Amino acid sequence: MNVSPPSLFQIRLRAPHTASDAQWAETFRALSDNRDSCDEVWFSTGIAFPPMAWHREHTARLARYADELRRVGIAPSLQFQATLGHGDSFGGTPEEMAGRTWSGFTGPTGVECQACNCPRQPAFLAYVREVARLYAAAIRPAWIWIDDDLRVNNHLPAAKWEDIGCWCETCRKAFLGSLGTLESLGSLESLESLGSLESLASLAAAISGSPALAAAWERFSFGSIAAVAAAIAEETHAVSPETRFGYQHGPWPNDSQLAVFRALRDAGGGHPVGSRPGGGAYYDLDPNGPVKKALAAARQRRVLGDPPWIDTWLPEIETYPRAFASRTARGILLEAVASLAYGMNGLSALIMDTRYETDAWYSENLLAPLAAERAFLERYRDANLDTVPAGLDVPPDLPLDDAWQRALAGVPVVPGPGIAFPEDGGLETASPPADASQGGGGLQSAVFPPSFRVSSCSTRDLARIRAAADAAAGGRLPVIVETPTVGLVVPRVAPGGVLRTVMMLNARIEPQKSARLRLRNLALPGEAQNSAVWRAIGEKPVTLPVLREGGDALVTVPALQPWSAGWLALPPYNIP
Repeated sequence: MNVSPPSLFQIRLRAPHTASDAQWAETFRALSDNRDSCDEVWFSTGIAFPPMAWHREHTARLARYADELRRVGIAPSLQFQATLGHGDSFGGTPEEMAGRTWSGFTGPTGVECQACNCPRQPAFLAYVREVARLYAAAIRPAWIWIDDDLRVNNHLPAAKWEDIGCWCETCRKAFLGSLGTLESLGSLESLESLGSLESLASLAAAISGSPALAAAWERFSFGSIAAVAAAIAEETHAVSPETRFGYQHGPWPNDSQLAVFRALRDAGGGHPVGSRPGGGAYYDLDPNGPVKKALAAARQRRVLGDPPWIDTWLPEIETYPRAFASRTARGILLEAVASLAYGMNGLSALIMDTRYETDAWYSENLLAPLAAERAFLERYRDANLDTVPAGLDVPPDLPLDDAWQRALAGVPVVPGPGIAFPEDGGLETASPPADASQGGGGLQSAVFPPSFRVSSCSTRDLARIRAAADAAAGGRLPVIVETPTVGLVVPRVAPGGVLRTVMMLNARIEPQKSARLRLRNLALPGEAQNSAVWRAIGEKPVTLPVLREGGDALVTVPALQPWSAGWLALPPYNIP
């Protein structure tokens, strides 16, 4: 558990925010006027690969801007926005790409990107090292975060989402050279035949036909990008040993991404590292999307194995293209509280862009409303520092939309680390039935019918589902909502399963009526626990009575506004 959480609000900027002193003055005013929504700023190294002279000029300005931030109590950090590059459509002008003198990322059909880099080119690695030294020496950043373009796939037009690795001649030769040291290649009959795999077509065919060789290629490819991360961390640590490192990443079906995290830890002085999972869901026009994304972030933490040396978990809270009609402060708040509920411990926000709105607009419409709700979010985060979610297991192979539908039914679910029922002794996460990912049989069908959609549920259905969920958990769900609702219910429990908080999110455009909660395993017995505190977005805290019914406790929480959220703090954590 991370008992010393990161700063709450991290605001990511793009290079245009720091392109001139005049522009920075406007951005700085917006951030400093809304300190409660900005604890840390991530400067950007830029989206392209300009000559080193551009970076020297940029870092000279950033050194001054970092000092300005420190004077008002904001920590300066850095985002390595471009390593491999996102895709050719993200390439800059010829001047902005003039620093690139090496070959590009190449796909399995031989197509080479013009704005994405092969991770093994010596000239590219030298460029990355020099950029890291320049920025680290100038800024002495609290953190360096590497953007999710440091990935093995999805570099268009060379590589689609399903295409893994750079297939240039340099990478193919290095891969074939590494096979002699690898074991258990399974269906590859003889390493003596590697000479016949030197062409792109023959290697692609062999990898396609051999799961063992494909797995070796995936490990090799992640090793390639891990070496880029290590280069950045080594050069930074040499001049700024206090800097910590984090990796921004999308989803991946297994823990291969740990290679990058280990590289940042080992090359960066052994500091614990950070994860910023996410991708997509950038609009409020589909209000389900950004909140559903919180389940996906928790799921990725679970897939990575939740190692203790990854101690900072920041969701990607992003709006694109960061224009008036993209996101609202309310939408950002809902994604934020859901992310904290399911396992994140800070918030990384990319919500400002000089191309679309003025900094004064962002200040008034996004930063100020977020600042006004700091206590709502920070008290919730801090009350839960030594807790985990508890509820029905939703395994990583269950389609995300199916997990979301289960959560909307008001059943506590655990998509990430937590106490997942049914338990197999102790407080270990249970393994789901083999057919649970298809919604049929076992635990899932006992609670939810196949192809379950909450929109078809009656009030009787919701009551039956919640009762069945509690039965599947052996009568140990920390909370049961006894009033019909549509939205999330997330109990957080301390060691020993003691209930600490309950978060509720109303996912409808109708106000949610006051709801009665049945609570279990409270910290204080009987009359000693006679009140709790309810906090909701935009509302003052309310002290509520706690009634006893046998071994359970009953609390009725107030009505929730449409697309809003609130959380209940239970004694002894219910200080108004």
